[in-house]
Amino acid sequence: MSTETFGNGGKPAKAKGGGFAKLLLIILAFVAGAGAGAFGGVIGATRLGLGGLGDGHGAGEAVAHVEKSPLEYVDIDNAFTSNLVDTGRYLQLRISVSTTGGEPLVAAIKQHKPALISTVLSVLGELSEIDVANRAAKDKLRTRLKLAINDALTAKGVGGGIEDVFFTSLVVQ
Repeated sequence: MSTETFGNGGKPAKAKGGGFAKLLLIILAFVAGAGAGAFGGVIGATRLGLGGLGDGHGAGEAVAHVEKSPLEYVDIDNAFTSNLVDTGRYLQLRISVSTTGGEPLVAAIKQHKPALISTVLSVLGELSEIDVANRAAKDKLRTRLKLAINDALTAKGVGGGIEDVFFTSLVVQ
């Protein structure tokens, strides 16, 4: 008969060490799996349009953003004239803007018209002949004007809502 060491009431003694490490490994694996699953759920919900990382929209807000006012065009009733910086030539243009911001934004455009005219003139005062030389350059100018007008409206507490700027007249002489 062999001799075994029994402790704790006749049960064989267990080897010590490794039990705590195994438990810690299992807990870490569980936490990592739960975190990965949560992150995947957020990504999936974002792709399905159900909200997601930092969008700040609740279900009610998402519906409100879908309902836009019809597209409106607003003439900025002013003939803009500006010298081009690198030549003795000048630029004269008229513009209209488009928005789906509804009547409040249309009213704000009319209310802040002097500030918007000043903003447009500031942009035009920086132009050279190359900035209006071809269609691509004019498209860049339209984008610059849109950003500048939206910034001016935001500075007035209205928030930018101009979607596009259109030249209704453009002459370089």
